[in-house]
Amino acid sequence: MLSIKNEFREFCKTFAYLDMKELIENFAIFGGYDKRIVELDDDVFENIKQNIISNYHLLKNTFYQNKDKNTLLQKIATGDRKQYAIYRSGSKITQTKGRILQKELYQKNIIEKESTRESVPKKEKNRYLKKELRGYVPEDKLRFVKNFDRFWYTFIYPFSKELDSNIQKNCLVNIKQNFDKFVSLTFEELSNELIKEDIFKLNIVQSGGYWDRYTEYDLLAKKSNGRYILGECKWTNQKICKNELRKLKNKAKYLKFDIEQYALFSKNGFSKSLKNENGILLFELKDFEYLRRDTNV
Repeated sequence: MLSIKNEFREFCKTFAYLDMKELIENFAIFGGYDKRIVELDDDVFENIKQNIISNYHLLKNTFYQNKDKNTLLQKIATGDRKQYAIYRSGSKITQTKGRILQKELYQKNIIEKESTRESVPKKEKNRYLKKELRGYVPEDKLRFVKNFDRFWYTFIYPFSKELDSNIQKNCLVNIKQNFDKFVSLTFEELSNELIKEDIFKLNIVQSGGYWDRYTEYDLLAKKSNGRYILGECKWTNQKICKNELRKLKNKAKYLKFDIEQYALFSKNGFSKSLKNENGILLFELKDFEYLRRDTNV
């Protein structure tokens, strides 16, 4: 199975005529889809309509027909992806049943585990552990192996009854309204790959999202010196301004890691004042071109 970096590189080779924004957007949808049959000749929403919506009746037969599995996969696609959160909030699937379903989905290579880096709360000497931390267990997250499966269970499966009757409007409206939020996860994953590129000489030994019981961070990269880079990724139509850096620094106060630098990744660039800020790592879409290459330089 290809890593996300290598999968994205192959996607870039196949659709070399797309610019980086188009590549990331379409990869978020069609990653894992058979590239031999997909046609990406229009804007992203037209690509969705032509390749997925118009072929809905054929494609749906390639997905599970089991209601419980589909319910579980929809929760993974649209929730916070924490392993046990899918059984909370009035879920009709028990943990026992869910674990059985999860095991099959692992074996079928539909989902995989994203391991937590949160430590188990430890009791300090001569002090009681806070009540809310007693028995607390850090949760892993679940992720789809294929981006296309995540897209299906985020946007298509919830509208399956309407699409069965060839009613497409509400599905398409929902996609357009929530598309940037959907692409954000793929942008975060690619950002965590980009920061490891040797060209930046940051000596990263590990990078990924970080979450604990209190908050979440898009990127927490460990350097070879044992210190960390904390990052935020924004897939929005606005430039990132200095206020986002301020908010990231405030969030960092809750972390028990030695933060050496801050990094910001933007779809649409940065404000002038942020560009003039010293010591901040700023990454724009043009920097993601480094992920196209076959080897680090």
